[in-house]
Amino acid sequence: WHRRMFTVKYEYGMGGYNEFETAAEELGLVNELALAKVLKVTTMHQVADYYGPIAYSQYGSLTNLYDPLDEVYDQFFQELDESIETLEKLAATGSKLLEDYDLVYGGDATSWVKFANSLRLRLALRVSYADPALAREEAEKSINSPFGVIESNNDNAVISETGVRHPIYTINVEFNDADTQVGASLDCYLNGYNDPRKFLYTKPAGDGNLHGVRPGIAPAAWTSYKNTAAKVSAPNAGIYKICWLNAAEVAFCRAEGALKGWNMGGTAQEFYEQGIKLSFEEWGADGAAAYIANTTAVPAEFRDNVARAHAAAPSSVTIAWNNGDNDEKKLEKIATQKWIALFPNSAEAWAEYRRLHYPVLITPANNYSNGIVNTDQGIRRVPYPVSEQTDNAAGYNSGVAALGGADNAGVRLWWDAKPFNN
Repeated sequence: WHRRMFTVKYEYGMGGYNEFETAAEELGLVNELALAKVLKVTTMHQVADYYGPIAYSQYGSLTNLYDPLDEVYDQFFQELDESIETLEKLAATGSKLLEDYDLVYGGDATSWVKFANSLRLRLALRVSYADPALAREEAEKSINSPFGVIESNNDNAVISETGVRHPIYTINVEFNDADTQVGASLDCYLNGYNDPRKFLYTKPAGDGNLHGVRPGIAPAAWTSYKNTAAKVSAPNAGIYKICWLNAAEVAFCRAEGALKGWNMGGTAQEFYEQGIKLSFEEWGADGAAAYIANTTAVPAEFRDNVARAHAAAPSSVTIAWNNGDNDEKKLEKIATQKWIALFPNSAEAWAEYRRLHYPVLITPANNYSNGIVNTDQGIRRVPYPVSEQTDNAAGYNSGVAALGGADNAGVRLWWDAKPFNN
């Protein structure tokens, strides 16, 4: 499983793209290649955010050397800028693009432009602590596009075809609820806020409540920590579609951008509250107005429903926007609600936690990293597959050098640059 991101998303993705690029250039498929580049960046930014430096500009070459992560991101932005310019021209004509093969937008070029702009906004925020000027420039390009960004759940990038299932469905239904349960931190926020999305996200335990599992436990047997034992809650796998990027995430991105003083087309409060409303709408939850106005609810303490791995509440952050708060407290509110709304997009939620240090999470009950990973800061990246050391030794060594540290889970990536002093 350690290698799956490398094999499936990276090697299969880059190999497939390179083959398509060669064919598209020979056939003059300009619009199709622009879309392919958007899909490549969609996939490869997750790979880069997972490992760090990757072979990108030199992928498939004889040397296959890794690019430093800042250079990878420069290429992401360049490819998105070029692709958006091309797709905007197509969208202006109302034309379709690969409509017989498009499981996301049915070939609608306008929707793909909105998606690409929204992806560029996501990545602009990702680099905002490492390169603030670049981040603002790329973010404002997306907002200023004549087609804009995703603002409605009707424009969400979703695959909901018959027979296409979210991986968590497979884990929790076909694997019989054995492998994945709700975490302690999600337990604390959903229970403390009495969040109406609580049992849309999760299955209740046998007592009708939501009970999570604390990371870092080491029980003698896992039976009691399975949802089938009615002691903990599993994700509610029955309703999952595969969503790459949704309107709620975009609204929270705009809220953070506005908080930074960027031109996002509105205020931080407006986009913050819009993000919550859009998430409730997406999940079919009632009570968004009351939730947004709640000034008193705070995250709950964690009570282990099986053993004694209890923990204090991770934070005292409330929900309602307060213009009297300082910017850091406002940022915590934005990041916390964004993290909740990202469920179950775990790759993006983890990246945002690393970037912003919010929401404050329950720490592991035990740290088994032998001091490599800071208990309070958590895992910052995944080490490269061991096979790279033998299959691509020169590339592997260039990647470790570009990391600026050892190839372990405690090393921070280039964009993970916010100081730990807040």
